[in-house]
Amino acid sequence: MGFRLEQVDPAADFPAIARSMFESYEEPPQSFFHAFFPRHGETQEAREAAIAECATRLYSWHTEDPTSHWQKIIDTDTGRIAGAALWNICQENPFAHEHSMEVSWFPDDGSRRFAEQVVEIHAAPRARVGQRPQVYLFIVFTHPMYRRKGVGQRFMDWGMAKADEMGVEMFLDATPVGKPLYDVNGFVEVENNIILPRTENPDDAWKATEKKTGHSTWYLMWRPIGGNYEEGKTAKPWEKS
Repeated sequence: MGFRLEQVDPAADFPAIARSMFESYEEPPQSFFHAFFPRHGETQEAREAAIAECATRLYSWHTEDPTSHWQKIIDTDTGRIAGAALWNICQENPFAHEHSMEVSWFPDDGSRRFAEQVVEIHAAPRARVGQRPQVYLFIVFTHPMYRRKGVGQRFMDWGMAKADEMGVEMFLDATPVGKPLYDVNGFVEVENNIILPRTENPDDAWKATEKKTGHSTWYLMWRPIGGNYEEGKTAKPWEKS
């Protein structure tokens, strides 16, 4: 079994990427995924509709964002996608201009209000500390068939080399499942971010989405310019001296 790292073909690859991503986050189940890529119903038809919506949205996000850089790793024996990653290659401060993500993937009711808070809380730590050019890892996954074969590390090697070439920091938001990979690559935990949306008067749609999504814990991780971090010595740019 061999692997090849390639740039994604936007015109052709997103349906397969979306399907592989769903399969990755279903095994093991990671409930936060519902807030970003929901399945509206329990039938197979609902799942297929969710995968199709995901593919359409990934294509739209990519084509509308000049910082977007998608990669895939291919099993050279079968041509199957073993994993994929979405990087944001930010030559400038990504927060220089106010931008909010429209949560169009939920109907306009409490489910959307819940997901809007998830998106806002998820982004908040990096918005506070990451106001500089950077390489940001937004999405990464490895299909269950290809785990523990170095797929995730191939993505990380590329991203770290790109950041070093640009002379910039790296950021990512890690789940508990993914955090060990970033720890071994020298990333530093900046903030533990618990996503716990709240409202005074939740409607049934909010309650249903909350039950399905749950509350999640994320870790904002940082890699300094050049990747060499020494506790107590390496300056953290967001901290005032």
